Amino acid sequence: MKEEFKRFCESLNKQEDINIIRDTKAVTVGIYNFKTGNKKALEMAMKRFENHCKSCKFSIEEPIPELRVEDKQIPELSGKTCGDCGCILSYKLRQSVKKCSRW
Repeated sequence: MKEEFKRFCESLNKQEDINIIRDTKAVTVGIYNFKTGNKKALEMAMKRFENHCKSCKFSIEEPIPELRVEDKQIPELSGKTCGDCGCILSYKLRQSVKKCSRW
């Protein structure tokens, strides 16, 4: 995983569109925090879920079964995606690069 992440960062450095860079970095940070079990990111995700996403109309079941993520730390997020932006909530809530407009 470390080598793949390094190659990904190198290719991202060649990108010139600032929005693509920010969005990609946000997804990458969220996945990294999810996969490594970052405790600070977990606490942040739990607060965001309780305060915002739990009752949000855009918090929906991921329609593509292969893209559903099992979240053992926050089971309520398992299989959930944001119907507004399309991000997997288990990743989106664990990053602070790009904040949701509803937080």
